[in-house]
Amino acid sequence: MDTIISLNGKGFGICAIDTLSFKSFLITKTNLNKYIEIGKNKFLAVSGYPGDVIQFTDFLQKTIQLYTLKTGLTLSTRSVANCIRKELSDCLRKNPININLTLIGFDKIYGSSLYFIDYLGSLQRMDFCVQGHSSLILSSFLDRYYKQKMNLQEAIEIIKRCANIIKKRFLIPQTKLLLNIVDEKGCRCLGIV
Repeated sequence: MDTIISLNGKGFGICAIDTLSFKSFLITKTNLNKYIEIGKNKFLAVSGYPGDVIQFTDFLQKTIQLYTLKTGLTLSTRSVANCIRKELSDCLRKNPININLTLIGFDKIYGSSLYFIDYLGSLQRMDFCVQGHSSLILSSFLDRYYKQKMNLQEAIEIIKRCANIIKKRFLIPQTKLLLNIVDEKGCRCLGIV
């Protein structure tokens, strides 16, 4: 039931994610933060079973910190995405977990980038991404209205329109979408849409 809407703009990446936590048909929490910050210019938007999410993201954060301490280098967004893909594919063979991730980051050399990694360990670089049941509704909308070099205001307007579509057409209205952005200034929260 998780909804993740991510866009890659001109020099920034933006992501909106719902704040609800479900257990079957019950809403267990309405203010859950599903963002995991990795470094100062990368973050993960995560969906899946809460236990798997917490355990795997903690493991990822520690692995990336250990690499940074060992080498003294910070990983690029692409390197972090490949590290996540490898760890997920290793977990698939040992102890499968149900977790989908969207990695958004900004590098001075490559600019902003957006990666989608699913529970099978497949990795795809994308311009926009929608996860969850709302992807059935929003994928065609974003395919029509997404522009490659859009600015921040245009991206926020598109996400607001996506939120309105979800409220009108989705069975369980997800009224709160938490909006985060990453650019050359780092990661920051823009509030609730």
